[in-house]
Amino acid sequence: MEEVLIIGGGASGLMCAVLLAESGRKVTVLEKNDRVGKKLLATGNGKCNLTNVNLSVNDYNTNAARDVIEEFSPQKVAELFNKMGLLTKTDGEGRVYPYSESANTVLNVLISRLREYGAQTVCDCAVTALNYKNNKWIAVTSKGEFSADKVIFACGSNATTGYDSLKILKDLGHKVKAFSYAIAPLKCDCVKGASGVRAKVYATVYINGQAVMGERGELLFKDNALSGILAFRLSSAIARNQDTKDCKVVIDFVPDLDESQLSQFIYRNCSAMSPLEGILHKALAFNVVATTPMDRSLIMSRKKAADLAKACKNFQVDILGVESKNHAQVACGGVSVDELDMKTMQSKLREGLYCVGECVDVDGLCGGFNLHWAWASAAAAYKDIITK
Repeated sequence: MEEVLIIGGGASGLMCAVLLAESGRKVTVLEKNDRVGKKLLATGNGKCNLTNVNLSVNDYNTNAARDVIEEFSPQKVAELFNKMGLLTKTDGEGRVYPYSESANTVLNVLISRLREYGAQTVCDCAVTALNYKNNKWIAVTSKGEFSADKVIFACGSNATTGYDSLKILKDLGHKVKAFSYAIAPLKCDCVKGASGVRAKVYATVYINGQAVMGERGELLFKDNALSGILAFRLSSAIARNQDTKDCKVVIDFVPDLDESQLSQFIYRNCSAMSPLEGILHKALAFNVVATTPMDRSLIMSRKKAADLAKACKNFQVDILGVESKNHAQVACGGVSVDELDMKTMQSKLREGLYCVGECVDVDGLCGGFNLHWAWASAAAAYKDIITK
């Protein structure tokens, strides 16, 4: 019976383990934490956004992910989970969730299938090195040595409760890119008194004076940070950039009107004393008015209305960086895609070594794209192993 070691009991590792164990392979999962699936429980605010039916390669940092995500589509991923006994549903924006809207349900189904198919999990087991001797892969761990015919590296990243295990791959000769953190709040210090306020806006990231990404969505304002789904998506564009000297987010608070329409509305309908109170949340209105260079008289003029409209649609926030790894859901970086067969996820340098999930230099935007990559890359490695 072919033996497979899986290093890491996160999303991609567990998917590999279930598929391979079901196929009759002898599977052992080695996990450094005290239990498997710890990071999985926090995904999608605990609801576990499994995938997204609107997914495309444009949602990722590299075209190298194309073959895997096109072969293992969102529909196929949903079917895999349905076969395991997990009922799923899709929201109005294409995000696919477990019907229970609970990440615990996803983890429980995966663990149940592991037990049913006879896979072994070893927790509190830190892998320190991988060696290849006598046609066997050997994992050196805090609980002794484990050997197998093939090994799947599914260690993820050190975002949230994870660990940075890239040194193991470096020691095997692979090039790796240091992790930076994404799907996290954006640090800033120029929006005052608006903590907890949400607003649906259009926001654009400018890095070193160049617009790199713009999207419509909801921002959540916090003390010294921008959060919410839109901020999380923008954080990926910032984290991927390796030469950020200056970063700004420019917010359009009224994307449904152009500047001229908004100016006319303000001039005709708004009080000079509190000109934006009927347009924006009071705390946001205060910030916009306070930072707008304009005539401060108690008369609403066309010039004042134009200045306010421009400020509403071009509110600049200086970004001081992305929050630390403890607040990030994923990491950018990992093992170089140039050294992997990006159809099978097998190493081009070491036969029988596969790299899947977040440890690979593939990252997606917020919205189910990173978990999709975990499931799809795991399925690609599984398919290659069972066909050889």
